[in-house]
Amino acid sequence: MLSLVICMKNFIRLICLFCFSFSIANAQDKEEVSLTETKWVLSNLNNKVINNNEEGISSFMILSDDDSFTGFAGCNKFQGSYKNNRGKFTFSNIGATKMLCENNNNEDEFLKALSKVINYNIIDNQLMLMDKTKTIAVFEAEKAK
Repeated sequence: MLSLVICMKNFIRLICLFCFSFSIANAQDKEEVSLTETKWVLSNLNNKVINNNEEGISSFMILSDDDSFTGFAGCNKFQGSYKNNRGKFTFSNIGATKMLCENNNNEDEFLKALSKVINYNIIDNQLMLMDKTKTIAVFEAEKAK
């Protein structure tokens, strides 16, 4: 009888250890992504799927901790500043280089959309930028290589 009790205790310990290990691994997989210092790759703009440009390069942006941002819009690089204050999120002082490209990969639409943003949300490694009524741009957090 005593050996059965010891066996059951060891079995319960083993099950608890397995559950604990699984929960830690699962929590690490679902680690929250930070708004800043993350490379956000544009995947959807005004309900249209966005693909890489002709050279295979994605449009992206990176928001820095100092309230500035930089990025690539498909042809040109861009930069500016942002404010995240009292539930309102806005971009300002948006500027871009002026390279001439055959296909600008929705670049003008992308930069105009940034000026309309008033809020954001991050869910499942996606950054959603919203205007007053809807989501206007969706970005995916790029995984470290």
